[in-house]
Amino acid sequence: MNSWQRVAGVVLLIVAGVVIQQSLFVLRLFDQGQPGSGFMPFGLGILLAFLACLIIVTHRARDAKRVPFWPSRAWLRPLLAVIIMGVYIVAFDDLGAVTSVVILVTAWLLVLEKKRVWVAVFTGVSTGLVVYLVFERLLMTPFPRGLLF
Repeated sequence: MNSWQRVAGVVLLIVAGVVIQQSLFVLRLFDQGQPGSGFMPFGLGILLAFLACLIIVTHRARDAKRVPFWPSRAWLRPLLAVIIMGVYIVAFDDLGAVTSVVILVTAWLLVLEKKRVWVAVFTGVSTGLVVYLVFERLLMTPFPRGLLF
């Protein structure tokens, strides 16, 4: 498992390098004496680089035994998660925000987490209700309207 952790650390270090480079050369760290648009990405890039180095250093040991990256059919759950999220993204504008959230949470709990139907439906409807109350009523943020809301 240590080898996969090291690979993840190297990938995160590369991402951190790109973020730092972009915040220095594309965005501005400081603009007229105040923090510019690149200030926050630069700080987060430094933090990410530090954490990536920690991952690499703490997982130096060799693996006890070789572990396959995708054991038998372990790829199925991430694939289903990507499909559910893809359907959510495509349906968001047509079905509306609240209806899409209800369908997303319900499908996620049923298909991926293998929860009982009533638990998944109750949680999905509750989440949709909370999204509606918080964003539509309290924050007055307009969401795309859909079939029901």
